[in-house]
Amino acid sequence: MSRETPSNGAIEVHGYALRVIRRARGRAVTDLAAALEVDPSYIRHLETGSKLRVSPEVYAALLRELQIEDYRALLATAPLRDEVSA
Repeated sequence: MSRETPSNGAIEVHGYALRVIRRARGRAVTDLAAALEVDPSYIRHLETGSKLRVSPEVYAALLRELQIEDYRALLATAPLRDEVSA
């Protein structure tokens, strides 16, 4: 089992990356929260690291709403680069 997918299926997100990407896309916390149908405080908690995990559904919605093509962009445990087999 990978580190970003605990047994309950939750995915650990990198809050700072979430904030940087959200701002780069010009999205306000309230706007993103409304699109995800969550409370704005939930987004703030994710961005500050006081909450670390989201459901797979919320993760997919974050990727969609922030127009992120590489699913690893928000993972807290994303590798620095793809592993290369020798």
